[in-house]
Amino acid sequence: MIKRTIRAWAWGVLLGLSIQVHAALHLEPEPRQWTFSIRWENDTFGGSDRFYTDGISLSLAHTGHSWLDPVMDRLPWGDGRRTVSYELGQIMVTPSDTTLRVPDPNDRPYAGLLFAAVSLHVEKDHSYHGLKFITGVVGPWSMAEETQKLVHDIVDSSRPQGWDYQLRNEPILNFVYEYRRKYELLGNQDSFSVEALPILNAMLGNVLIQGQAGGQLRLGYRIPDDFGTTLMRGMAHLPPPRSLHTPHDPKWGVYWFGGVNANLVGRDITLDGNTWRDSRHVDKEWFVPAAEVGMAVYWRRFQAAFTYVFWGKEFKGQSNYSEFGALTLSYTF
Repeated sequence: MIKRTIRAWAWGVLLGLSIQVHAALHLEPEPRQWTFSIRWENDTFGGSDRFYTDGISLSLAHTGHSWLDPVMDRLPWGDGRRTVSYELGQIMVTPSDTTLRVPDPNDRPYAGLLFAAVSLHVEKDHSYHGLKFITGVVGPWSMAEETQKLVHDIVDSSRPQGWDYQLRNEPILNFVYEYRRKYELLGNQDSFSVEALPILNAMLGNVLIQGQAGGQLRLGYRIPDDFGTTLMRGMAHLPPPRSLHTPHDPKWGVYWFGGVNANLVGRDITLDGNTWRDSRHVDKEWFVPAAEVGMAVYWRRFQAAFTYVFWGKEFKGQSNYSEFGALTLSYTF
């Protein structure tokens, strides 16, 4: 009797396990949510054409299963909603006076970067972790000179004259890690609310070695369930709002935001010059403060955000801080 009971119990356990394994093997994968984004940063919004003058980035991202899951499985913070994004971009910086054929050696040198990147994003209830791998080239191969001259020809503006003195060709490799935490201070996401987002960021590579600490405060009506906005000198693009786009989701929302951050800069290739070759360079500032204000709106699957950034002096003898605007447009499908 006892043997039959044990045998029946064992067979029941085996049957239950086989059912679970069969179900696991035949589960439909979580449907992916794709997002295409474009980000444009330019100092024309601030009425100038100097220092960090232009940056553009295109991103295609998806949530759910990806070929990078084995990597995220090994991360200490890899459990949560996962998003993988692929990015292409170009950045250019110039001295304050672009009319000089021989630029002032005490001014910021000409530099352009052309890059590709892949980013891993993991979100939990109120926390975000991002890891980004960047590669590309700095120097004439970045085609920043051709891009800026073409744009100036289109808008009928004088051509910059000193690109012959830009940084030399060099491959780039950089890593970015970012952590965000969300605190809901007032209200709720179905109406008016206020949120605080502390931010920590670290960069390592031959482009930027930097640590950053700061945060954002945002308030608005039906703030989306995401982790705010960012800059190209960071993650550049963040995951889309956590929404299944059901009929019960809000159809639109708007919020305003402001933020401050402090940057401790160990290396900046656009200021320090090439890593292994002699090139133009200036003495950088180790501490660079920054502030931003902006507004974001969304309607169904479209989002748009505009940020105005005040960036502190980055090198010794810099006449003034930098100002630039940043426009981000995204569509989720």
